[in-house]
Amino acid sequence: MLQTRNISRPASTPTPLFTATGAPSTPPLPTNGNRLIRRRTSRHLIPRRAFLGGLISLTLPPTSGAGNPLPLQIAALDWTSAQNLLALGANVITLPERTRYSERVVEPEASPNTHDLGLRSEPNLELLDSLAPDLIVLHPELGMLLPELNAIAPAILFDPDANDDLQPVDRLANARVKLERLAGEIARPSAFSSYINAYEAAISEAAARLRGYDGRAVYIVTLLDTRRALVFGKNSLFQNLFDQFSIENAWDGPTSFYGHATVTIDALARQSHARLLSVGRESRLLLQPALQSPVIASLPYVREERAVAIDDVLFYGGLPSAQRFARLASFALTDTTAP
Repeated sequence: MLQTRNISRPASTPTPLFTATGAPSTPPLPTNGNRLIRRRTSRHLIPRRAFLGGLISLTLPPTSGAGNPLPLQIAALDWTSAQNLLALGANVITLPERTRYSERVVEPEASPNTHDLGLRSEPNLELLDSLAPDLIVLHPELGMLLPELNAIAPAILFDPDANDDLQPVDRLANARVKLERLAGEIARPSAFSSYINAYEAAISEAAARLRGYDGRAVYIVTLLDTRRALVFGKNSLFQNLFDQFSIENAWDGPTSFYGHATVTIDALARQSHARLLSVGRESRLLLQPALQSPVIASLPYVREERAVAIDDVLFYGGLPSAQRFARLASFALTDTTAP
């Protein structure tokens, strides 16, 4: 029988929709004392060289009349950017599909005042323009929008999974570098230090919970229906984290760039001694009927109740996703309940 726990609020894994990149050092954008002066005229685009010259020059935030820095108003065009900006305590004024973000990404929580930009694949640029952000952050898969975005505000790309040297990526180390770079680009370097302290404390707590784990390999899956599953392998964000806890991945087959593969349920029968960890609200609902199929029902990890489920975690979200996964998975695998 499947053990399920409402360890946190439900949330599912969307398709990835950009990467914090370096840029040449240049003078700061001009301000009027309270807000950045935008270099735009109706729909005239900034020349690319001039734009890149001013892109990362937001290190001196505008100030209030009392001389206190005003937080940059930042528009996030995708969930990954929003999640990492919020982890840094940034003033995120927009994100796409806000309701689904709260259900499927969950953490960090977005402000109820955050404007919904519509679909992740088609953000509402008219609304974005009307909000007059100081900075726009987006995933590289939305890069085709850069000419239009540059006419609204400086725009930068962010992708915690970006790997410049094309070698096998350590997703956690890579995400840390990209998050630190993003913090510098939004003039919040101290926020990165604060976040890393909280992240490392959370990982240490998860490691302490898992000291009593029985050492079984784990299938990490999100069910797509009662016949197919997304299985996360050795080069996934989830397994990069499990490697720190010395937990073996039960899936040894090929995977995509993001470390997952779509398989039929019977492929999860290769290591019958393993555990099965289901990730996601929809996967949780599908798991019970899937485990009743003749092939799966006969497996020891089903008969011996070694199948558990946790709520949604964005599998390409960088350190905030890793932190959430560590907490939920460590409680589930040790049969304990989150406070």
